[in-house]
Amino acid sequence: MHKPRVDFVEIVNDAELQKKENQATKAVRSFYPNSGPVKLYRTADGRIGFQMQIAVASGERRRLDEIYRAVMRVLGEKRGRRAGLKTVQTKLRLPEPVYSALKKAASDSHSTMSSIAAESLRARFQGGQRLP
Repeated sequence: MHKPRVDFVEIVNDAELQKKENQATKAVRSFYPNSGPVKLYRTADGRIGFQMQIAVASGERRRLDEIYRAVMRVLGEKRGRRAGLKTVQTKLRLPEPVYSALKKAASDSHSTMSSIAAESLRARFQGGQRLP
C-alpha cells in the first residue's frame, strides 16, 4: 500500500504578496473566467506559492502551465531554481555509511541530499571547525 506523503509548511505574513492577489486573480481569470480568487503566500523558508480553485479538463495541461506562468509573471518570479546564492555542482566520494545516512536524512526531511550536505557543512564552518 502506498503511504501518503505529507509536507507541512509554515506560512508567514507578506503584505507585498497580498497587494498582488487582485492582479494574480485577473491573470488566472483571463484563462478561466469563472475561477475563484487567487491566494498568494510565502513560506517561512522564503518560497512563494499560490492556491486557486479551478476545474481543469483532461488534456488541458498546457493551459494549466500557462496559468502558472501568468501568476509567476505577476509575482516577478521565474520557474526553476530560486534566485540568490549561486551553487556549484560538485562530485563527492563518500564512504557508503555516510552516503546512506545522507540519503536517509534527505528523505526524512523531504529535502535534497545537496541541501542537507550544504546545511551540515555550513553549520560546521560557522562553529569554527575546519574540515580535516
